Amino acid sequence: MTSTTVSSRLPSLTGLRFVAAFCVLLEHLNIIAVFVPPARVSVSFFFVLSGFVLTWSSRPGDTYRSFWRRRFWKIFPNHTVSWALMLVILAVTGVSLVPGVLPPGPTPPLPAAANLTLLHSWVPTFDYMFSVNPVSWSLSSEMLFYLLFPALLPLVLRIPARRLALAAAGLVALAWLIPLVSLTFSGPALMPGLLQSQYWFAYFFPPARLPEFVLGMVLARMVIHGFTPRLGVALTGAATLVFLFVATAAGLPAPFMFAAVTLVPVALVVLGGASIDVRHARSFWGTRLMVFLGEISFALYLIHPLVNLAFNQLTQGRVRAALGDAGANVIVIALCLLAAWALYRAVERPLMRRFGSSRPAPAPAPAAPTAQGA
Repeated sequence: MTSTTVSSRLPSLTGLRFVAAFCVLLEHLNIIAVFVPPARVSVSFFFVLSGFVLTWSSRPGDTYRSFWRRRFWKIFPNHTVSWALMLVILAVTGVSLVPGVLPPGPTPPLPAAANLTLLHSWVPTFDYMFSVNPVSWSLSSEMLFYLLFPALLPLVLRIPARRLALAAAGLVALAWLIPLVSLTFSGPALMPGLLQSQYWFAYFFPPARLPEFVLGMVLARMVIHGFTPRLGVALTGAATLVFLFVATAAGLPAPFMFAAVTLVPVALVVLGGASIDVRHARSFWGTRLMVFLGEISFALYLIHPLVNLAFNQLTQGRVRAALGDAGANVIVIALCLLAAWALYRAVERPLMRRFGSSRPAPAPAPAAPTAQGA
């Protein structure tokens, strides 16, 4: 694999990973819902961030096999554990993962197997897309990204520095084309203004999310070549809400709200967080606490549906009746964080250190870029 080399770590982006994962948790607890469920924006952030970080951290001499091995040990141990635990809970409780959409009881063998192998988002039916652990659908897209990354990286590295902004704009345009294509689909309606086929193609279908990942790769090259705008995170995060408000007021069709509308501000959040770290500026997002929470964020993302389901089944509403929704949600959030830490410490970190940490020695790194500009 061909690459360029940089030296700076990105603690602020690590901290922001937790913010995105926590938004998913809050939405699934029905605590927040602004314009469009924030989980959708968070997933788009994960996809852009994934392309950014993989490009930023790539090294000369890395092989396809070594890269894929690291990605496997990063993803599959946590995924397999959460998959197995969720299967047990569904079999024991007999509940439905998505009431009104999926039947109650254990997941059928074929959707369960597709989920385990992360092929389930390629199938345009709810019994596959939402099978076992519903949040794992995004890992189908991540696996596609990882498979393609060794081939995509040399192509992105060939883009002249002066044309990186143009490439980024082209990828944003491509992300807008995907929901436009989905509007030509037909089939049963999921809700007013949104067909099931449109929902699958614009949101779940892994190739449809590829522009977000490649955009992250291009943004990484922009920062490497000195583009470190002083955007911060608060301003760019607020821009996300503004874009959503304008799109909602304009009455854009639902497929555009999944990723296209918020892709520009999401990209600016990634640029803002990376620029803070490259300029060695102080940031709350890069504090030790936020970095720690960012490190357990992947485990939190995968384990929180299981914890929430188990809590509701074990307590049968008694805790919510005694403490109210707010008190019960505080307990669930604490349990989710504890379970995420346990999964990270017992599964993710030791297996990554044992099987997924070897890589070629880095070449001498140039000084971290500090100048603003293209």
